[in-house]
Parts: sequence; structure tokens; C-alpha cells
Amino acid sequence: MKTMKLKKIIVCIGSIILAGNAAAQDGTVKELQAASTKVIKSMDSSGWKRGGTFILNLNQGSLSNWAAGGEQNTFGINGMLNYAVQYKKDRNTWDNFFELALGFQNATSYNKFRKIDDRLDITSKYARQIGKGFWGYGVLANLNTQMLAGYDYGSVTSTKISGFFSPGKILLSPGFSYQPNDKFSFFISPATARLLLKTDPDFFAMKMFGVAPNKKSYLELGAFASTRFTTPLAAWATYTGRLDLFSNYKRNPQNVDVLMTNLLTLKFTKILATNISLDIIYDDDIIKRTQVKEILGVGLTVNL
Repeated sequence: MKTMKLKKIIVCIGSIILAGNAAAQDGTVKELQAASTKVIKSMDSSGWKRGGTFILNLNQGSLSNWAAGGEQNTFGINGMLNYAVQYKKDRNTWDNFFELALGFQNATSYNKFRKIDDRLDITSKYARQIGKGFWGYGVLANLNTQMLAGYDYGSVTSTKISGFFSPGKILLSPGFSYQPNDKFSFFISPATARLLLKTDPDFFAMKMFGVAPNKKSYLELGAFASTRFTTPLAAWATYTGRLDLFSNYKRNPQNVDVLMTNLLTLKFTKILATNISLDIIYDDDIIKRTQVKEILGVGLTVNL
């Protein structure tokens, strides 16, 4: 059943991409295309490439004497920052990715802001090219956590279920890299160390996030693979995707951890756009079910 749901989600993403790619370009779109090309050329000449996207989405709703019912007032704000610093010279490449997301929602029934998105993810990868092909050897490091405490909200009370570096993951992976261009990269390692963290004092005595009671960390050793893909589907549409897989040799290696992120940006103007994000996570150390998060918003989108 979970497999069928994931297949349906992936098919939906593909349908959106194909539909966007089939649309026609107007004068404004062509201006956007020319501007983006100019920025890319000026960056490539030095060997360094820096750039990213800042997204700020707002949503608001209000009901008065509405027969169908619903929240009287709602207000939400969601921000996302994706930034990359990349270097390529001779046989050496160094890619750094910074991803930050934070969002809140307020409604009349609970009369306070509740967190709906929270992610901090930093990746750094160095690779040295082997021969004249696209393969190389190197090392990848990753840090993944959240910034604020998370709660499970009941009808009367709320229960704290997560916090800063609770859970947290630090990964170090020597391996092999395949990177034919700056839009696609693949990394694989048969021997990767990953440290699971549980640093919040409120959870110290509990078994949570794969860490034993009265412990703050647990070291895993396993196989790791990661791929990133970004492409302009049109001058006004861009897709960015990421897939990470990890199998822990020490505990239930058949239960492969999955992290999949997707972001589709459809621009109306240089700063206004529709953003559709879809994240899929499976990690049985945290929860033995597939986690799915989808956010659709219209707001400010700025290329940095």
C-alpha cells in the first residue's frame, strides 16, 4: 500500500513537470531567460559559482457565518532558503549546499502559531576526477536537524516530541562521485559513518530517534547513496530534486532510510511565483511509517 502511494505521488510530480514544460513562452518569460543566462556566464569564468533561491509564502483565510463551517481566521507564513557554493578547477570539484526551511500557521481554534515546517540541512562534498571521465573519488559530509522544538498537539494539551539536534544526524562518507555537469550529481559509498543525536535533556531518559535511554548518540556504519538534480523546465519553471538512501549494517540493514525532496517553482514575474514542495522520508529509527509533507504556496521568490 505504501509503495502504491509513493508511486502515485511520483507520477503526480511527473505530470506537473510535463504540463509546465508544454506551456508557451511570452515576452516576459524570454526576458527572464536572458537574465538567468547572463548570471550563469559571469559566475562560471572564475571557477566559483554561487547562487540560490529565497522563498516567502503567505496565506490567509477568513469565514463569517459560513454554513459549511471551518476556521474563522487562518494565517500562515512559510520561508525557505536554498543556497549553493560550488567550485570546479582542473580535476577538483567542491560543492556546498545550504538548505533552510521554517513555517508557522495560526488559526482561531488554537489562537497561537504552530510550526508546520522546520529543517536545517548542510552538505559539503569534495571530489577529484579520475582520468578524463565523469567519475571521481572524494568525501561527502552532511548535517541534518531542526531548529525549534516540535509538538504533538492534542485537543487540550500538547506534548513535546522533538527539538534542536533531537533528532540530529551527522554523516561522513568517503566514496565515489559521478558528475557529468552542474545539473546532476551522484555519490555512492559502501562504508559511511552516521551519528544519530538526541541532545535535548527532556528526552535523555527515553529511547528515541534510534538512541538508547540515558545516551545522547548512537554511531551507525552503513552504505550510502545520494543524487541531486536541478533543471530549468522553461524560462519560468525550475525543478530541483534530491534523493538520499542509507542502510545501517549494524541494525536492520533491510530497512533503508529514504530522504526525498522535490521543489517545483513556477514564476509569474521575476519575484512572484507558485512553489510546490514535496518531501518524503522513511526512517524507522524515528517513526516506522512513511512521512510525507507537501506545501503549495504563492509568494515572493528571489534568485540570489
